[in-house]
Amino acid sequence: MNDEYKPDSLIVSEDSALMPDSTATLTGTTATLSGVEALSNASAEYKYIAGPDGQMYAVKQEPFIWKKFFIGLGVPLFLMIVPLILSLIAEGMDSYHDDEYETERVDLELVNGTAYAANYALDSDQNIEWCWLESRLGYSCDPQGNSVMRIYAETDNTFDLIRGNGTSYYANFSLDSNQSLAGCEIHVWTEDSYQYCDVSRISSYFRIIKETWEDGGGSSGQVGYWNATTGVIDYDDGEDHGLEIEISIYVSEVVGIWTQEEGVFHFDSGEDHGTTVDIHVETIDTAAEEERDNAQDTVDVMIGISTIMCLAAPLVSIGMIIYGFAASGGKAMGIGAIVALVSYPIIGFFGCIAALSAGW
Repeated sequence: MNDEYKPDSLIVSEDSALMPDSTATLTGTTATLSGVEALSNASAEYKYIAGPDGQMYAVKQEPFIWKKFFIGLGVPLFLMIVPLILSLIAEGMDSYHDDEYETERVDLELVNGTAYAANYALDSDQNIEWCWLESRLGYSCDPQGNSVMRIYAETDNTFDLIRGNGTSYYANFSLDSNQSLAGCEIHVWTEDSYQYCDVSRISSYFRIIKETWEDGGGSSGQVGYWNATTGVIDYDDGEDHGLEIEISIYVSEVVGIWTQEEGVFHFDSGEDHGTTVDIHVETIDTAAEEERDNAQDTVDVMIGISTIMCLAAPLVSIGMIIYGFAASGGKAMGIGAIVALVSYPIIGFFGCIAALSAGW
C-alpha cells in the first residue's frame, strides 16, 4: 500500500474491534478521532476533547435519566409534605371538646359557726376532671380519682432564722396533722448566687439549695434542711448574713373534703364566708373520656412520626446528593436531591411548625 495514502482514523473505543468489513463499533466511552468526516459522523451523545497528544477524543456523555431525577426529588419531598398532612389531620382530631364536659355548682350551706356542708352524688358513668371554689382566693380543690376531693387553704408563714454559732442559722417549725408543705422561699440575695427550696410534699421535708455562678463554671449544693421529724430548720451557706435571715414557708391545710362513699361535701376554714360557699365540679362521661384518650394516643403517634420525618428530610437529601454525584449514572438523582434540599426551608419549615403546633 502506498505510504502517501492513509485513511482517516475511525471512532474506536478502548474495547472496540474492527469488523471484517472495516466498520468500527462504538462500545466504550472514549474514542480517538482524526479527520473531518469522522467528526461529523460521530454521535451527538459524545463530547470532544483534545488529548495531551493533540488527538481529538470522543467522550460519551452521561445521559440525564429523569426517573432518577424524580427519585432524588420525590423522596425528600415526601418526607417534607407527609408531616404537614399528618399534622393537619392531627389538628382535626382535637380530642378536647368543651361540649363533652359538664360543670355542676354545689352550694354548701352554713351549718354551724364556720362549717358548711352539702350533699353531692357522682353518677357512675361520670369521672371528675377538676373542681374549684368560686371567688375564693387562697383556696384550691384537688380531686383524687373519683373517690375523694379535698379543699386546701394555703397560708404564708414568714419568720426569721436566728444566727447560732459561726455562720449557722436555725428556727423551729412544725406542721399540724392536716397540713402539708406547699413551698418555701429563703430571702437571701447575692450577686453571684441563687438560693431556692426543694420541697417534698409527700415526705414532708425541704432542702435549701444554693447555686453559685462564676467565670468558667458554677457549683450547686445543699445549705439548709428541714423535716417533720426534727422540726428544726438548719441553714449554713458559709457566709455572714447578720443576726437574722427571713424565710417564708407556704403551708396547705385541708379545710374541706368530699368522699364518694359519704356523698357529702364538708368545708370549714375557720372563717365566715356568709351563708353559702360555692364549689364547681367539672365531670366528663366515662365513654367520652375513653374516646378522648384513644384519640390523643393516635395524635401523639402521628406527631411523633411527623417530627421524625421532618428531621430526616434534609439528612436524606444530603445523602442522596452525595450518592448521586459519587455513583456512576446517578447525577440526575443528585440534582433532584439538590432541588429538594433547596425547597426544605420553605416546605419543611411549615411542616415542622405544623407538627409542633399540633402537639400542644
